[in-house]
Amino acid sequence: MSRYQTRFQTREHAGAELASALRPYRGTGALVLAIPRGGVPVGRVVADALGADFDLVMARRIDAGVALDGTGKAWHTNGAQASSGAGSLRGAHFDQLCRQRAVYTPVRKPADPGGRVVIVVDDGLVSGATMHAALASLRKRHPARLICALPIATRAGLDQLRALADEIVCLDTPDRIESLAHFYHEFQLVSDDRVRQLTSMASAPAPRRAGRDAVASVPALSKAMLIPCGTTRLRAMLECAPNPIGVAVMVHAGGAQRRAARSQYLARKLRAKGLATMLVDLKPDSRSDDAPPSDVDELAARLVRTLSFLRAGTPFAGLPVGLLSAGTAAAAALRAAVDSAARPGAVACVAGRTDLAGDAALRRLETPALLICASGNPESIRINHLAFEQMHCPRQLRLVPASGCGFDDRKALEEVATLTADWFELNLAQPSRPCLGYSG
Repeated sequence: MSRYQTRFQTREHAGAELASALRPYRGTGALVLAIPRGGVPVGRVVADALGADFDLVMARRIDAGVALDGTGKAWHTNGAQASSGAGSLRGAHFDQLCRQRAVYTPVRKPADPGGRVVIVVDDGLVSGATMHAALASLRKRHPARLICALPIATRAGLDQLRALADEIVCLDTPDRIESLAHFYHEFQLVSDDRVRQLTSMASAPAPRRAGRDAVASVPALSKAMLIPCGTTRLRAMLECAPNPIGVAVMVHAGGAQRRAARSQYLARKLRAKGLATMLVDLKPDSRSDDAPPSDVDELAARLVRTLSFLRAGTPFAGLPVGLLSAGTAAAAALRAAVDSAARPGAVACVAGRTDLAGDAALRRLETPALLICASGNPESIRINHLAFEQMHCPRQLRLVPASGCGFDDRKALEEVATLTADWFELNLAQPSRPCLGYSG
C-alpha cells in the first residue's frame, strides 16, 4: 500500500474544497489570481464559487529558493541568493513568462489588485519560491487584503510566506511533499489551451445552496444561554458571523476549566471557516476531568435535549449540525447521532471513548464520523481503531502528531481544528458520499 494518501480527486475537486474554506469572502468583490498553469483549474472553481473576478498572476521558479514575477524581478525566499546559473537563465524564463501572458490573455490588460481583496491560488506548494514571488510582486501594488490559498503545502514552505500574506488558507500541510502528484488521483499537465479557455470564461455568480437559502438570513450572534434539562440547566455559548453554513455543537462532560482555552481556540478556528459554534458542558457540576462510563446514557439524553433546543430556541433551526466531542462525551455524541430525531450531518470525536457507545450503536451509525487520536496515545488509538472497524458509515481515523496523550500544544490543536473544519465543510455542505480513510 502506498505511504501517500490521495487528498484530492482532481484540481477542480481541490478548488471546490478551497472555495468552501474561503466562503467568508463570497460577495466581497474579491479578485482571484491563479498561478499558471496548475493553479488555474483550482482558481477558476474558487472564483466561480465566490462570485469573484478571475485573472492570472505570472510567476516562475528559476532556481532553488528563487523565482521571477511577471515584471522579470527575481525574488529570493529565506535569504537565498541567486546562483550564477539562475542569473544566466533569467532572461529565458522571463521571455517564457511574457509568452505565456500573451497566449493566455491576448486581448485585455491584467486586473488591477490595488485596493481589493486579492486571493492568490495555486494547486500546491513545496518550496514556496513561486508563490513567494507572486505575493511579493502583488504586495507592492497595495491590495486591501492579500490572501494565499492552497489545497496542500509543506509547513516549511508556508513559513516562507507568512510575512507577505495577510492570511493563509491551506487545506492540508504534510511535513514533506516529494511530488504534488502523490496527493491527487488525477494530476495531468494543464495545457496552454486549457489555461486560455478557463481564463476567458466569465465569472459566474456565487451559487445558491438549498440547505442555506431555505432559511432566513442569520445575523451575527454572541449569546450565553441556559438549556433546561430536567432539574439541571446546561450552560451554552452560541457565537457566529452572519449567515453561517452550519453549526458546530461542541460538547464535553466535565473539566470545564481545563478545557476552556482549548475549546475557545477550536471554536474560533471553526467560526473562521464559516461555521457557527455552540459550546455545551453536558456535566456542568462535575469536578472531574471527564464523566465516568456509567454516565453515557445520561449524557446522550442531555445531548439529544441540546439538539432539540438548538432547533427550537435559536436562529440556527434550519442549519446543518456537526457534533464535536471528546472523552466520554464522544460516546454520547455517537449514540445521539444514531437515536436522535434531529440527526447531525457529521460527527468528529477527539480522543473519544468511542468504545463506550456500544457495538450496536457503532454498527447502526450512518452519520459520517471522524475519529481523531494523538499519535502518542496507543490506548486511544487502539480504542478508536476497534470502533472504526465496527462502523459502516463514511468515516476516517486520523492520527495527529502530539507530544504525550493529549492535544495541549498549539500545533496539535491547530491540526485538530483543520481536520474538524474540513470534515464538517465536506459533509454539512452536501449529501454524504462514501469516504473511508485511515491516516497517521
